[in-house]
Amino acid sequence: MRQKFLTIQYLRGFAAMAVLASHALLYPLVSQDMGFARLGWLGVILFFVISGFIMVVVTGEARFSAPDFLRRRFIRVVPMYWIATLVAAALAYFAPQIFKTTVYDTTQLILSLLFIPFYNPASGGLHPLYKLGWTLNYEMFFYVCFALLAFLNVGARVTWLTIAFVSLAVLGVLFEPQAAIPQFYTSFMPLAFCAGAWLGLAALRGRISALPQKLVYLGAMLGLAGLVEGFSLGLEAVEGGVAFVGFLVFASALVLLAVRLEPHLPHVAVLERIGDASYSIYLSHIYIVAILCELAFKILDPGSLVADYMIAIVAIVGGTAAGWMLYKLIELPLLRLVTGLVAQCRTKPLPVLPAE
Repeated sequence: MRQKFLTIQYLRGFAAMAVLASHALLYPLVSQDMGFARLGWLGVILFFVISGFIMVVVTGEARFSAPDFLRRRFIRVVPMYWIATLVAAALAYFAPQIFKTTVYDTTQLILSLLFIPFYNPASGGLHPLYKLGWTLNYEMFFYVCFALLAFLNVGARVTWLTIAFVSLAVLGVLFEPQAAIPQFYTSFMPLAFCAGAWLGLAALRGRISALPQKLVYLGAMLGLAGLVEGFSLGLEAVEGGVAFVGFLVFASALVLLAVRLEPHLPHVAVLERIGDASYSIYLSHIYIVAILCELAFKILDPGSLVADYMIAIVAIVGGTAAGWMLYKLIELPLLRLVTGLVAQCRTKPLPVLPAE
């Protein structure tokens, strides 16, 4: 079962657009708006659910090769993230005045490139040098844990992955670790990968496609309830546990409905392209939002609420277009280049050692 789910691509695009819209709406504001901030967090949770779903579906029912899996994940994720991190580091070093919460630090740069969590005093959180990379730290953690279970069949793999991540989350609640690494990995955020993994297992075994219509309606209603709860409760913090539950229910319902309705929905090329470019949109949008907003501020009054929304719309459209161009001009050629280099390294014969 290795077909491309177009609806899942649409949701990847939606997740990227949610993060982009969140930052575009927040940028003109003096103080943080909880609703706008949570919109971006919702996009991240949806990304994690989709990631768990895709990893289960593409690896299939049986055991798989962990080295091959990690190699493909490295090619897909790491080069673009390293470029984004190095660009941020160079700008922070040579033009620090353009950043609010990014400060160059060599140790932070090395830890960021190695996906090792640390406390960043400039941002006040567990963020790498390129702040958006915190989500990639979770992605890499999920990939490694998933690969460690490659010797199991899919049912056992998903079960043990869930047991491990739930156990870590429980330890986090019980002991509330303060050190960066244990605090990061005992978060409840990896549970979103588990939700996606169970949905992927259900899709593999045909259970979602056979879902009765009444349960489809029930899933939609639960998803809407989760969305309302996520934006309404626990407003003392952007990333609270109560809101996480609501957003996780909504994101899971979206994935379930997307897979269930896949045969009945039309192919929308523009949504597919946004989904294809979602990684580039995510990595680049913060720069595009800042540039477009600053240009717009020279024309429009930033103190006007109408102007703020107009600026946000411009930033959303511009960020999406720029991300798609980055995908076509940089991400795709880079994927081909790195794939070719890795293939050459694998097929290159070992040197013959001289006889003693």
